[in-house]
Amino acid sequence: MISFLAWLIEHSTILGWAGFAAAVGGFMTPRFNRSEMYTSEVESWLAVFLGIITSLGAYRLGALDSWIGLAGAALALAVVLAVYWFALLPVLTPVLHRPSRLLDTTLRKYTFPVVGGQFVSHTILLTWSLIVIVPIWTMIVNSLKEKREIFRTPFDWPTSDSFTFDGYENAWIDGNFDLYFTNSLIVTITSLMIIMLFGAMAGYALANWRSRASTVVYLYFIAGLMVPIRLGTINIVTIVQDLGLSGKLTGLIPIYVAMGLPITAFVLTTFMREIPADLIDAARMDGASELRVFGQIVLPLVRPALATVAVFNMIPIYNDLWFPLILTRAEENRTVTYGVSLLFGQYQTDWNAILSTLSLASVPILILYLLMSKQFIRGLTAGAIKG
Repeated sequence: MISFLAWLIEHSTILGWAGFAAAVGGFMTPRFNRSEMYTSEVESWLAVFLGIITSLGAYRLGALDSWIGLAGAALALAVVLAVYWFALLPVLTPVLHRPSRLLDTTLRKYTFPVVGGQFVSHTILLTWSLIVIVPIWTMIVNSLKEKREIFRTPFDWPTSDSFTFDGYENAWIDGNFDLYFTNSLIVTITSLMIIMLFGAMAGYALANWRSRASTVVYLYFIAGLMVPIRLGTINIVTIVQDLGLSGKLTGLIPIYVAMGLPITAFVLTTFMREIPADLIDAARMDGASELRVFGQIVLPLVRPALATVAVFNMIPIYNDLWFPLILTRAEENRTVTYGVSLLFGQYQTDWNAILSTLSLASVPILILYLLMSKQFIRGLTAGAIKG
């Protein structure tokens, strides 16, 4: 991380200049379209590409090391984009928007037959399924083997001679898995309940509150998606210590709530804006309070979105190691991921116990997905088809 930050600081000039050139080319291209046709994204991306190439050329020539060089680079960028806007764009736009020649020919050329298309799509899906299933299979079968068999036959089912439950016994009894598992469930479930409650209320408010202030609040939630919460670790640790929550499980819950609220508010706001306003107005005219409208009408309609954000939030919270490692060092407050990390030794690693612990730890995630898979898929595909 330190080397990456040092590289960013070292190349900040070219990165900033390339970003500026790309932004100018991308955002200004639609304004210079003199054709009657609408400028598509292709023309804008070509302008972005030209801006980046011009910036890299100026950097290679050393023009960004002085103010005179920067002025020359700006002039070169203006000339390149002006030639593109006023000379190439009027010719390029009709060609890109000529459906009879370019688009139809491309579609006919790269359209698969029905059988061929199904074969290719099923091949891709089967390949991806194998990529996902093989690690799970390897983890489960090796958790049932003796240590020496893990390295000898890592992908085979254990034989009668190598089959053992010692790993699960060590994980549950000697490894305090029951304590760690209980702590993880307490933190995860409590955080999810708070995230879903406050995220749904925020989404309902932002979906029905239309003003400039609501736009600012909505952008504030979106900004939370752009900034990783781990960048503020030092300030978070200071706040937790000032609140007297350091070393306690309750100290993790506010952090996870703050981490999950942005994506929850963003997804639920989008879904709630799709609910017909006439439905809500009819309920209000019948005398229903806002709380009743929210609880009995809105929430049942956004169940797919609730399932989606539940899965999205549970996985990073349940699997988090960063904040438990920093804030909960005591034995009685450790989570599953923290407990698994203690099984890795400097000179020797008990792979049988690690794989057994990971197999047990993956059960809640699998159960959640199996219970909510239908709603989860509906939430992902909602809005893909409009009619």
